[in-house]
Amino acid sequence: MRKKIEVSSDQWREADVPPTPGPDGEAPDFGDHVNSPEPEPDQAEEVAVDPGQSVGGTEAYIVALQADLDDARRQIEELKKQVIYAQAEFQNFRRRKEEEQKEFAKYSNSELIKSLLPVLDNFERALQAAEQTRNFDALITGVSGTSKQLQTALQKAGVTPIDSLGHDFDPNLHEAIGHSEDTEFAANTVAEEIQRGYRMHDRVLRPALVRVAQG
Repeated sequence: MRKKIEVSSDQWREADVPPTPGPDGEAPDFGDHVNSPEPEPDQAEEVAVDPGQSVGGTEAYIVALQADLDDARRQIEELKKQVIYAQAEFQNFRRRKEEEQKEFAKYSNSELIKSLLPVLDNFERALQAAEQTRNFDALITGVSGTSKQLQTALQKAGVTPIDSLGHDFDPNLHEAIGHSEDTEFAANTVAEEIQRGYRMHDRVLRPALVRVAQG
């Protein structure tokens, strides 16, 4: 390894004077050299490099990558399990909701049917009375009262009849099954009601079957 030597200005002037040869013709003594001689090749400093050092670093890096890959795979497997579990929970939830909807639809009309049971009872009483007495007028009176009771029960449920006779024909409310020759009604109006229609609130349950006047 070379050493940097500082030389003063006086030393440089002394170096300009040629050295005096020795008495026997030998080379003059230079004393301390400004620049030390170059080291022999076998004396030059060598930096020892471990050939296994770079290989060992690469192996450690590969091991770290493999560990990260294994961890990522474990996370993926865990996420897959969570997705499968969530899908199973969703399927169970949907099945429960479908069963609840079926159960609700099955008994959704229970209140309406319950309100109609007294009407059925009155029909049965009217028929029994007519069979025992053979009184036609009593039968009409009983059936008429039961019919009113039925209409009251339907009205409580929001079911009302559609007024058709004499009204303009409306395809949303009426279903025409023919024309009427009756000149009492204007053209395109309902001249005859064959079967009464009903609506529930604002929805038509059954359109009325009518005949339309030709005018």
